[in-house]
Amino acid sequence: MNWWDYLINGIVVLCTVFSIIGAYKANVYYKKSKQLTIYANTNTAYIESQKIIATLTEMLKLGSSLRKRGTNYIREVSQNGENIKTSLNKIRESLPVDDFKEINELLNSQQPKVEAYIDTFITGTVLVDEKLVIDDDFNKCQQTFCDMQLLIKKKLENISEKPK
Repeated sequence: MNWWDYLINGIVVLCTVFSIIGAYKANVYYKKSKQLTIYANTNTAYIESQKIIATLTEMLKLGSSLRKRGTNYIREVSQNGENIKTSLNKIRESLPVDDFKEINELLNSQQPKVEAYIDTFITGTVLVDEKLVIDDDFNKCQQTFCDMQLLIKKKLENISEKPK
């Protein structure tokens, strides 16, 4: 072997080392990027859960005995139900499958099932004499959404605590 072969072999080894370092850095970047995406999506789910709770609070106002003239309660209750359903769909899209399975179990653990109860808002079957009646089902639904929000917040905190 002459000096030329040693030089080429040295360059090949050097290129291999740089390739390994580059692959390692790319893998680290990918993991951080993936973790950041999961955090952002979980944060989106948390914001949507806040919207759901705010919508339920608005529905409490609709259930009060003071009726404003010219208010179409059927349309307002239906619109609020659609808003809740839209937020649930965004949560479903944002969270990883395993995380949403936990939330789905929470939503379906109560009687009535929360999503089916929200559908009654959309269809208007929850109304009695065109008035929203705040009953135990509504309160259970609201409490389930509060529990869901706490679960999402816990997941958000766990994600943010992972090493960077």
